[in-house]
Amino acid sequence: MKIRGTCTRCGRDFLVQQVLESQGHCPWCGKPFQPSYTAVLAEALQQAEAAGSSLENALEKLAGMGPALTLDEDSVLGQARAHLERLRQAEKRTP
Repeated sequence: MKIRGTCTRCGRDFLVQQVLESQGHCPWCGKPFQPSYTAVLAEALQQAEAAGSSLENALEKLAGMGPALTLDEDSVLGQARAHLERLRQAEKRTP
């Protein structure tokens, strides 16, 4: 999974790998995404991308088996959606 984001300052899109290479800063405007926690932010983005890839791979395997079951989408994505919404709300408050 390649997670894409947008800098709320310059409005340009980025990939997680670019943020890792720029040590927690926007690869375009150079400003830190979270000045007090650049290393923690970069680590969390890396973990999110790796976890997303693991989830995608597992779901692909399950779907490929054609099992006689369905998974409740909210049980898989519910908390992730809630956290993404919190990020969107924080974006609206950022000057």
